[in-house]
Amino acid sequence: MIASVETLVTLLALAALLVARTSVARAGSAVGARLRALYTLTAWLLAFRLLAALSPSAPVIAALMVVAAWLPLAAVRLVEELCRRHAPRSVKLLALGGALVFSGVAVTLGLVWSDGAVLALAGYQSVMLAAMIALLVRERGGLGPAERRTADTFLLALVLTIPLALTDFVALFPALPVRGGVVAILLLVLAASRLTIDRGTPAGLLADIAVASGASGVLVLAALLMLPALPDETVARLAVAGWAVAALLLLIERAAGRRTRASGLVAALARVESDEPAAILSAHPLLAGGRVIEGQALAAYPEASLAELLRRRVIAGERAGDAARDLLQAAQATHLLRLSRVPPRLLAINAGGLAGAALDAEIELAARLVERPA
Repeated sequence: MIASVETLVTLLALAALLVARTSVARAGSAVGARLRALYTLTAWLLAFRLLAALSPSAPVIAALMVVAAWLPLAAVRLVEELCRRHAPRSVKLLALGGALVFSGVAVTLGLVWSDGAVLALAGYQSVMLAAMIALLVRERGGLGPAERRTADTFLLALVLTIPLALTDFVALFPALPVRGGVVAILLLVLAASRLTIDRGTPAGLLADIAVASGASGVLVLAALLMLPALPDETVARLAVAGWAVAALLLLIERAAGRRTRASGLVAALARVESDEPAAILSAHPLLAGGRVIEGQALAAYPEASLAELLRRRVIAGERAGDAARDLLQAAQATHLLRLSRVPPRLLAINAGGLAGAALDAEIELAARLVERPA
């Protein structure tokens, strides 16, 4: 019974990861790229976990532990992008060193993982988790409103995953009827999924948790009404399975809705009665919250760099040159819109770390409307 429930929950989490990765694949930002990498590694972790449950051979166990060793480094890279800051050198070295050391342990010891080695891996992952939380707390104050909401959502998710992830280590908690590692993964995926629909707030994540927990409670209540004498262990496993099913359904609904959900930018522009740039810029919070860059802020750049900067109507982070990246970093922005060539004027806006192709197209349209010829 234990093995079958754990296998079912792992399969549900793997499906959730694939759904979430498909949604993030449309995001052209650096945050999206880091999140895809983290999703891919986590999917491999779950796949090897399933294989290990079916056939616990030495190569499968070794592959499972290697992936587990590299997950903290991938997570640190994501947090760096969320904060728009490099992690301290010591944190990066610890992440890389831990990944290499535990990979070496995995491929040399195979199945013979002592309690000490397992506890060391748990300690390494806990230290890296604490370092990521500290980085988010330290840097959140310097972020723009949209990116601060993103960082706070991930911060809350990381804090909530700590007790869940620790339950996966049998050496620490040998008598638990269920393990929470897969639930922790689902929690992080739910947090990321809200960012792709521009509702990435801690309150939104808590609402998702409440919905999944409510669905889990309904399943448990129905089971108890039919079979009042169910053992406590069985009730706990049903609760975890119900939570995983609800989380997967939320992710599927979110992925399907994102294909047709607009940001509201085009509709807001259509309602503007005046053609004046000031009226257009005030039509939507995304534009109204932007920062105009002109005059002395651009005078320091070489003429060739400035010409390249003004060549395109819209510049996003991954397609930016050195000058554009510098301006985006200084303004805590994701996009630069050209307001005019002469005099050179740009608008820096922050569309969030997971802005995708659909929003890019809307921003391009807004730039066409707001730009004034020389």
